[in-house]
This record gives sequence, structure tokens and C-alpha cells, in this order.
Amino acid sequence: MESYVRALNSRSVPDLMKVGDVPDEDWSRREAARILAADGGKDLKITDVRIDYDISPDTGSAELTATGRTGTTLRDTFTVIRTAGAWHLVIFEDRPLPPGKESSSTDRSSS
Repeated sequence: MESYVRALNSRSVPDLMKVGDVPDEDWSRREAARILAADGGKDLKITDVRIDYDISPDTGSAELTATGRTGTTLRDTFTVIRTAGAWHLVIFEDRPLPPGKESSSTDRSSS
């Protein structure tokens, strides 16, 4: 969480991608820029973090509360995953599916 808040405060695309454990590609740079445009540069200070390893020993959920210099409050909930011994936040939504994987979409409209 501290690395995430540091990346937001410094508006660092590479640091945000590292926190999210995503490759340096066009889609990830675009999404990082979008995240930073919304929440970056606010001089956030963490006021509360709650982490539950409720899914598995390598997957859990985290709640973050942080306050910015202007009094704005950021509250967010993330999935956290451990990959190769390092914890990462699932913050990138537009991550492409690996080859051969299908979307978990429940849209079953017929043509």
C-alpha cells in the first residue's frame, strides 16, 4: 500500500505499473496515466489499511484510506496477490487476457 501511495503522490507511471505487476506496454501505460490523472499528486498520507488473507495464503483483500493535503479522502478496496514472493495490488482493469483464455463475462445474449 505504501508503494501504491508513493506512486500516486509522485505521479509515476513506472512505479504504478510495478505495484500492479503489469508489463510496460501501451495498454498498461495508458491505464496507469488514467489512474494517476484521477488520484495522483494529492500528497496522500495513509490513515488506515486493513488486509485480510480471506481468499488464500497468496490472495486477499485490502482496504486503504488516505487523506490528501487539501483534506480529500481516498478510500479504495483492492485484491492483493503474492507473485514470486512479492505482494501486488490488482489495480489494472484493462489487462489483456492470456492467449487461449476466455472472458468471464456473463453476457449470454443470443444473436
